[in-house]
Amino acid sequence: MRFMSGVVVAVGLLGCGGPEAEQAPFETVGHTDQEIVGGIEARPNSHPWIVSLQQYGSHFCGGSLVRVGDKEESDIVITAAHCVYDGLANATAVAGAHDLYNPTSTQVTARVTKAVYHPQYNPDTTLNDIAVLKLDKPIKFDTTVARACGQSSGMRPNLAPALAGGNTRVPVCLPSSGARVADNTMATVAGWGLTREGGYDTSSILLQVGVPVLRHQDVANSYRSQGINIDENAMLGAGYKQGGKDSCQGDSGGPLVVQRPQGYVLQGIVSFGVGCARAGLPGIYTRVSNYIPWINTQIRTLSAVR
Repeated sequence: MRFMSGVVVAVGLLGCGGPEAEQAPFETVGHTDQEIVGGIEARPNSHPWIVSLQQYGSHFCGGSLVRVGDKEESDIVITAAHCVYDGLANATAVAGAHDLYNPTSTQVTARVTKAVYHPQYNPDTTLNDIAVLKLDKPIKFDTTVARACGQSSGMRPNLAPALAGGNTRVPVCLPSSGARVADNTMATVAGWGLTREGGYDTSSILLQVGVPVLRHQDVANSYRSQGINIDENAMLGAGYKQGGKDSCQGDSGGPLVVQRPQGYVLQGIVSFGVGCARAGLPGIYTRVSNYIPWINTQIRTLSAVR
């Protein structure tokens, strides 16, 4: 799952690079080592909002395209603060991708011109791990359903079949402010990160895994043993008590979505975890519904789409 630092030190909480990570009471995992554990290859175009954030052509984090108005295009991506906290040089967002090593004609690349992370983001505790990116040009959606969001050409294995066919670039729906996901709700996380803890190869193919949202108290108790506080308003945990399925390094910033009547809703952003897919230590995700007013303010400020 999750946190990046410049160097691979050891598997642990994935913290940002720099002195903050070194002071942290746990070791960090570098972004050279990133991907979904226990997952399967996603159907091409079934996560049409996901973007691969890249520096110098190399994937380092995921992100999600969001709608900024009535136009069928967007220049705004939501990701994790820890992905951009140390600054971004020559970063691009690639939308419509599936196999990063074999680009298709439907892929679109835009330059990231500005990254705004949450003003209360804390790299030591990972609180408020959310950022909004502005692209140099809008990415056009290819949906036939005007003003829609979250339309997918059919995920698997645990999500319902097609809402719309063959979309490659569609915005994800945002949750309503303060909304909570019920315990045991099945969610899906996708990314190009590591396929096993301590691995060295990220996946060039988009992978996904289904994970249930867990009861806050259980998650908080599990992480307390690691000396980590899980804030219920800002974070949610998803995974299996026995482990085995999780996001991993390189999936950071990517979407955790839940299907709702209007489409797939971005309920979480891949944030951190201790190791990957360990029993009793589920993945921790930024709770997007906690940040809707802030996100909307950033969209109004940053987006050039009118």
